[in-house]
Amino acid sequence: MLVSPDAGAARRDEDALWSTTDAVLRTAGACAPGPARHPARKAAAHAVRTESADGVAPAVSPEPGAGGAVVPPPRRAAGRWPVDLADPAPHLEQAVDRALASLPPGHGPAADAAGRHSVVRAWDAEQAAVLAASAEWLHRTWPTMFAELREGVRQIALLHGPSIDGFTDFTTHGAVFVNASRLTTGRTGLTGWVRLADALVHEGTHTRCNAAALSTPFLVPGTGTGSAPTMSTPLRADPRPLTGLFQQTVVLARQVVLYRLLYEEAPADLPPKAVAARRTQVLDRARQGAETLSRYRASLTPAGEAVRAEVDQLLAREIVPTGAHAGTSGGRG
Repeated sequence: MLVSPDAGAARRDEDALWSTTDAVLRTAGACAPGPARHPARKAAAHAVRTESADGVAPAVSPEPGAGGAVVPPPRRAAGRWPVDLADPAPHLEQAVDRALASLPPGHGPAADAAGRHSVVRAWDAEQAAVLAASAEWLHRTWPTMFAELREGVRQIALLHGPSIDGFTDFTTHGAVFVNASRLTTGRTGLTGWVRLADALVHEGTHTRCNAAALSTPFLVPGTGTGSAPTMSTPLRADPRPLTGLFQQTVVLARQVVLYRLLYEEAPADLPPKAVAARRTQVLDRARQGAETLSRYRASLTPAGEAVRAEVDQLLAREIVPTGAHAGTSGGRG
């Protein structure tokens, strides 16, 4: 895997990941929920492995959906990308619980005035139309990114409520979570289809990194997680391990490309200053991530170093749009 999207490489890594997942389920004799390559199957395989590691006999479901793991039938999006518009389901709700529990102190789990946390809710027709617009633009303007997203992302779950803007969860690999507020016009004027495209590139890149790392690790073993040192990163308030910095840097480099394409195309429904400001923001953050990552080159494998070098090459070619600094202090548009 490199920074440049590659659907063929993504397909090979997804094949390897799901082959391993199915092997775990077969060995345990588990009848997992969901169709092939469904995030609920990944969650079931993770549960089997966790129970085995803890010395507990895996709970084998006698039939699909037993034990409360009911999976709603896929509700396919219309248009270019027939991805599953996820309805609430146990594997998604458990992922949200894990995400809320992982938020840094002072950042959650917060609730709104009605006492609600981030929860998964079904898509409505207007939201599905925003996804169709995002997919159409990506297909036309950045087809390699769009093709890669189609390989790795199986479900898009919409979050409602505060606390979480978006996330991925390797236990439910193939599902990405996006706050429904991202499908509406932001305070800087960026429209919903752009903000959703931004989120899909972001979360889809995490999905891509997770699958690729299983086949070809980017970090020297023992340096990326667990008791390894943590560090400041561009996108999180809390210190993160090296694997977090690595993935964030790749995410930001791809977002730089996204906003360069938007800036060059200048769609009629987007305020130019807002696009320029967001482009400058992600470029500044990408350079911050790349600079920090360069200090940990000894912890990168050859594959990780190749990604880091491509990030540097990409950023060296980028320029800050004229007058883009106004309004760059905000979040995601």
